[in-house]
Amino acid sequence: MSRFANKVALVTGGGTGIGRAVAEALVAEGAKVVVTGRREEPLKQLAGKYPDAVRYVTTDVTEKGAPANAVRFAIEQFDRLDVLVNNAGMGTLAPLVELDDEALEQTLAVNVRGVLITTREAIPYLSKSGGAVVNISSTLAQASMPGASAYSGAKAAVERITSALAAELGPQGIRLNSVAPGVTETDMSAGIPQEILDGMIAQTPLGRLGRPEDIAKAVVFLASDDASWITGQVLQSSGGLML
Repeated sequence: MSRFANKVALVTGGGTGIGRAVAEALVAEGAKVVVTGRREEPLKQLAGKYPDAVRYVTTDVTEKGAPANAVRFAIEQFDRLDVLVNNAGMGTLAPLVELDDEALEQTLAVNVRGVLITTREAIPYLSKSGGAVVNISSTLAQASMPGASAYSGAKAAVERITSALAAELGPQGIRLNSVAPGVTETDMSAGIPQEILDGMIAQTPLGRLGRPEDIAKAVVFLASDDASWITGQVLQSSGGLML
């Protein structure tokens, strides 16, 4: 398949987990991809695996000027931008009284401010290409669970940002959608106690945890022309967890 032939994508948090799976899925369908992240080694390894298709820039979406630099780098490398995947995210699951100011600020900065600023910087180029933005949310944006107030609130904001910007940017030909994963086998879920994971699996009709490639397939669909009449939506990729 070559749904992304001659197209360029920027994937934040693209070195590992869901971001890496998204980048590889886009490359498999013909895209040129720029990945960003805070750790250089996984980014460098991914670029080495696809030397003709992947470039990387080590950066943190919370740093002043970093989103603009990432978008500028993508244009310098490939001269256009068709897809933005706002995947960079973080969250600490803990009671609110155990979260200090720094943890709260970082959660909001990565998950909310990073999405807004990176999208803002990409708009001039996405409007030229009639591009698409896919934001990574979470089923916790809609679920209520003790210890998830900061992360749930941040991801709920991502979903509202998605719909608001879909209405705002639709006249410019830009589509925005979100994918909401359930618990997925990534570095972020590695620290969750096994008994909690077992409980999540028991509540999931399809009977397993998600895999990064599961989420990547949903992202690629929404970014592609196959979804050209879809905007402002949240697609859950969770095995039916929320049922």
